[in-house]
Amino acid sequence: MNLKSIAQQILEEEGFDPKTDTVGGDFEDLPDGMYDAILLNVSWKGPNDNGTEWLSFEFEILNEGYENRKYFGNIFFANEKMLQLNLKRAMKTAAVLDVELTVEDFEDTDVLVQTLQHGIGNQCMIELKTNKKGTFQNWEALEEAPFS
Repeated sequence: MNLKSIAQQILEEEGFDPKTDTVGGDFEDLPDGMYDAILLNVSWKGPNDNGTEWLSFEFEILNEGYENRKYFGNIFFANEKMLQLNLKRAMKTAAVLDVELTVEDFEDTDVLVQTLQHGIGNQCMIELKTNKKGTFQNWEALEEAPFS
């Protein structure tokens, strides 16, 4: 990867102004709430500059007004303190998506991703909640809410 050539493209060809342009793209975060979603993909990402690796669940939002929007639900494996909690989150997300994980699936990240990809095309609810400081948005996959 040649960072210099990419930076040149961003600054000169695309005209990016770091003083005034936004970085996040041309869409806003989804507001907190419940969303109907369908799983499009699962991948393993990282490590980033801090050494963090994560599972990334790519969902398409189905709610009116948000059609064709994507949401990337990430489960980070950054430190020992959060490892157990986030492994439970991965297991819970798999269960909601009708994917049965075994202990052996966690032996290798490629195997884990391949197993989780069996949930592609399955629908669930996603609940989004911004933390009290307003610095990031938590997500949780939930069983579909029954129609009432």
